Amino acid sequence: MSKPSVLGVMLGAPLTAGGAHYGATQGPAGFVAALVGAVLLTAGVLGYRRVLVLRRRLRSLMPAAQRSPVAHLPSARRAATLAAYVNGVLVLLGLGGAGWLLYMGASWGAYDNSFGFAALVMGALLPLALGLAAASTVPELLRVVPAGARMGQALYGVFVCVASLMIAKGDGLLPRLVGAVIAVLALGAIALLGRCFRVMGGAAPRPGSGSPGAGQPGFGQPGPGQPGFGQPAPAPGFGPPTSPPGGPHGPAPYGPPAPPAPRAGRGGLVLVLVLVLVAVLGGGGLYAVKEAGLLDGDDSTTTDVAESPQAPAYGVGGERRARWATGAPAPEGTAPEYLVGGDEDVVVHVTGTLVTGYDVATGKKLWDVEDRSGDFRTCAVSPTAVGHVVAVLMRRGDQGPCGFLVAVDVRRGKQLWSKGILGEGSGAGMGTATVRVTANSVVSGTQTAPVVLDARSGDVRWTGADQPDEDGEARSLRGLEVAGNSLVASYGDGLGGSTALRRFDLRSGRVTARPSPPKAPETPTPKDVLSVLSVEPLVVSLGDDTNADRFYFSRVGDAWRPLRTDAVEGVSARSGPQEGMVTDGLFVKAFTTDDRSLDVGFDTVVAAFDLESGALRWQHALHRDAGQVVLLPGTVGGAVRAVASDHDTGDQLYAFPLEDGGPVRGGRLTVDASLSGAPSGLNDLTGAVVQGERLVVRSQVDGTLVAFPFPSKA
Repeated sequence: MSKPSVLGVMLGAPLTAGGAHYGATQGPAGFVAALVGAVLLTAGVLGYRRVLVLRRRLRSLMPAAQRSPVAHLPSARRAATLAAYVNGVLVLLGLGGAGWLLYMGASWGAYDNSFGFAALVMGALLPLALGLAAASTVPELLRVVPAGARMGQALYGVFVCVASLMIAKGDGLLPRLVGAVIAVLALGAIALLGRCFRVMGGAAPRPGSGSPGAGQPGFGQPGPGQPGFGQPAPAPGFGPPTSPPGGPHGPAPYGPPAPPAPRAGRGGLVLVLVLVLVAVLGGGGLYAVKEAGLLDGDDSTTTDVAESPQAPAYGVGGERRARWATGAPAPEGTAPEYLVGGDEDVVVHVTGTLVTGYDVATGKKLWDVEDRSGDFRTCAVSPTAVGHVVAVLMRRGDQGPCGFLVAVDVRRGKQLWSKGILGEGSGAGMGTATVRVTANSVVSGTQTAPVVLDARSGDVRWTGADQPDEDGEARSLRGLEVAGNSLVASYGDGLGGSTALRRFDLRSGRVTARPSPPKAPETPTPKDVLSVLSVEPLVVSLGDDTNADRFYFSRVGDAWRPLRTDAVEGVSARSGPQEGMVTDGLFVKAFTTDDRSLDVGFDTVVAAFDLESGALRWQHALHRDAGQVVLLPGTVGGAVRAVASDHDTGDQLYAFPLEDGGPVRGGRLTVDASLSGAPSGLNDLTGAVVQGERLVVRSQVDGTLVAFPFPSKA
C-alpha cells in the first residue's frame, strides 16, 4: 500500500501544480490536468493515512516507540531535549531548503512555464517533507520517546547520501569539500542521536560504556540516598520498570495499549476535494479575468509597443500595413537562408537549393535558378548582390565543398556564368564559405587562398598565394571581407592558437599588409575561427564556430582593442544571429539574453562599442518576448534602424541613435488577414532587407515574404 501512496503523491503534486499553472496562464485545458493530479494526490494522501494506521499498530508493539521507562531520570530528560534540538535543526534545514528553492525558482525561470513550475513544486516538496517528518519527532522526544532519535538518524542519513554524491560526482574541489563537511556534520548528528537513544533507554547498554545500567549513579541508576540504591537496576527497556519516587507501587504496564484504528479519513478527503474545487474555480476565474484583459489592459502581453514621439524623425513612425505577402518556403534541411537586396526592383531569396527573384512592388515571383541536372545545391552563405548581379556559391551533392560559383542577372533571372574555383581532388573549400560582389568583381576563396573573378564574364583575375604557417604548410583560408580596393582574408591552421591576417590589393592580388592577429583571452581550441567583419576600420571576431560566445576586436594603429562584450547586461548574454555592423566609429550588435521576467524567457539587447577604446558606449534591452532584431544597413538621422520581433505583438520598427538617445520605438508591422497569402502572424523574424521603397521581411513559421512601405529617407 505504501508504493501506491508514494506514486500518488509523486505524480499528483507536479501534475496538480503544473496543470493549475497552465490553466491560469495558457488555457482551461490545464485545469483538467490539475483535476487528474488532484485525484492522484488525494489517493496518495488517503493511502498514506492507511499506512499510518498500520504503522501505529506496529509501533505499539515496539518498546522504543513508547515513553521511556526511565523518563523520570534527569539524564534521560536531558538526552531527549538534546535530541529534540538536533532534530529541530533538521526542521529548519528542510523548511529553509523548500523556501530557498521557491525563491530561486524565479531566477531559474521556473515560474515562466508550466513544466518548470511543476518541477519546482516537486523539488520543494522533498525538503518540505523532510522538515515535516523531523518536526513530528520533536513532540515525541519531549515526551522522552526514544523512537524520535531513531527517526532523526534516518533523516540525517539522507544528508549523508547527498554528501556522498557530491564527493563522488562533484565538479571541482569546492563541491567536494562542501560534501565532505556535510557528511562529517551529518555523521556527527547520527552518532549524537544514537547516544541520546541509548540514554533514553531505547537499547541495552554497552558493557563498560558508562551508559545506563553500567553502574554509574545518576546516569540511568539511582544514586546514594535514592530509593533502590545498592540494588541492581534492571537494564533500561528490559523487564518492568521500577516505580518512580512518589509514584504508585507495583509494576506498571510497559506502555499504553495499541491505539484504536482511526476512521476512514472522510474528513481529510472532503478537505482535499474542497481545496481542489477552490483551486479550479479560482484558476478558472483568473484565466477568465486575464482573457478579458482586466489584468494587463487591452493587451495580455507585457511588451511595451507604444510608439516613441521621436519615431518620425528617423523614418520609423506610423503603423505599416503589408502591401503584399507571398509564400517562400525553404526546402527541409536547407537552413540557413538569406534575403538579398540587389536591383531596386527585385528582392532575392536564397535557400540551400534554390535562388528565387520576387518583384519588389507586387511580390510576384519572377524567376527561379536551380541546377536542373540535380548534381548541384546552392550554399546559402551570405550571398551578396551589387547592381544587377547576384553571386551564389554551390556545392556538388549535399555534402560536397562550396566550390562552384554562379552569377545571376537579377533583372532577367538568367545565369550569366558559372565557374569551378576548386581544383580537381580538392577536399574542402574555404573554412567559412563566403562570396562577395563589388562593382565589377566577385570574390570567394579556395581552401587556401582568395579568388577574384570578373563580375560580368566570370574570368579569374587572380588567385592569392598560399600563406605558410610555422611549419611551412599552407594555412587554411577561414573567411574574407571586401571594401573599396582592399580585401582582408583570415587564416587558421585548424590546430588552435595559430591564426593569420593578410590584406590584398583587390586589383592586383598583391599582399599589402600582414597585421598580427588578436589574441583570445582564453586558450584557443581547434574549432576557433578568426572572421573578418569589417575592412575599414578593421574589425574581427574570434571564437568557436559552434558556440555563440565570441570575442570581438578592432584594430587601432598597430594594436588590437578588445570590445567589452562582457559588459552586456543579462543572464547568459550570447551573440545573436547577425554579426553586427560598423558605422561612425561604433560596432553595433544585437545580443540574445535570458530574461526571466518575460513569458517566453529570452530577449534581445542592442549594444554599441567604441572602436577606439573598445568600451561599451550604450546598450538597450528591448524587453520583448523571444525578441530578435535585424539591423538594417546604413543610418538615418544619426541612428541605426532595425526590425524587432516579439512572440505576442509581432514585428515593430526601431531606431537606435548612435549618440545614445535611448531606443526609439517606431510603428508596428501589421498584416490584414484578408491579404492574399497573409501569414498567420509576424511573431518571428529570420531576415529583412530594404529595397527601393519597400521593407521585405520573412516569417519563418509560415515561410512567407511580406513587404511594407518603407521610404529610404526620413
